[in-house]
Amino acid sequence: MTENTRSDEKTGVAGPAAGAEPENGGAGSEKSGRRQHGKSFIYLTLEDADEILRKIDQHAKKMSKEGFARALGHPEPKLRFQQKLNALKDYKLVDVDAEYVTLTELAVEMLYGASAPAQARARAKAFLSYDMFNRTFVECPKNQDYELSYLLGFVKAKLSIVNEVETYVKRFLESAHFAGLLDGEPNPKAVTIRLRPALVAPSNGETPQESQAKSSDDQWVLVSPNDEAGVLDGLGLTQYQGRCGITQKSSGDVAINMADGKIAIEVRRPTRVVITPTNMVAEIPEIIKALQSKGFKA
Repeated sequence: MTENTRSDEKTGVAGPAAGAEPENGGAGSEKSGRRQHGKSFIYLTLEDADEILRKIDQHAKKMSKEGFARALGHPEPKLRFQQKLNALKDYKLVDVDAEYVTLTELAVEMLYGASAPAQARARAKAFLSYDMFNRTFVECPKNQDYELSYLLGFVKAKLSIVNEVETYVKRFLESAHFAGLLDGEPNPKAVTIRLRPALVAPSNGETPQESQAKSSDDQWVLVSPNDEAGVLDGLGLTQYQGRCGITQKSSGDVAINMADGKIAIEVRRPTRVVITPTNMVAEIPEIIKALQSKGFKA
């Protein structure tokens, strides 16, 4: 991954950084010999990822590495192509083996979901799948103005991005906008930004944005895909990872007790796991048994 971007002539998506190794392995710019400092970050915005994934056949849902590289304008599957592939993996949109690039279920839902709310939910989930975007998103308050200078400070201090902070923030804001999690247009020069919570559309077909006006008590927010494994393990439902969605209420009840010189905070916040079954009749008893093994009453 790299820290700068421009447009590839053939693909229209993020291209190589100034100072990145040229595609043909030849001499680069004067900057190419300089050592990069600070942590690198994702090579593509989420919208870039959406665009290039549409090169993969909707029905086959996979493509050879060589064919995918050529479709993106790269003679061989290496260098810049590998950076793009890494970004797609960071968003959890592709699985890659020695020969093929295969769309994940999340990618299929994002690109070709049966409804606009389903596609919007998948975009938000892909955005949160990238750890650095997720950490940045969690840091920012929701539904209120947040000074961009604070965000820049977080990126430098906590994400260890040094030289290309503005580029990272631009990529973050553009991706958040595409995921439906940013109010207004992405503007890395703005004084303040306003992010939305990653709401799940209710069953009445409202989009997440249409749910914003509801009381926070009625809102369910996505659990980051990076946190799903821990939640499922605690419920005894690890085997269902990959075919479930996890949400939490945006608010809950809190009880605070003081004893023995300590403060104990007890949080009651509902969690919902929605599983796509392969055999509903057979799986319901298995789910109940798994929950009971973890001490839950079902």
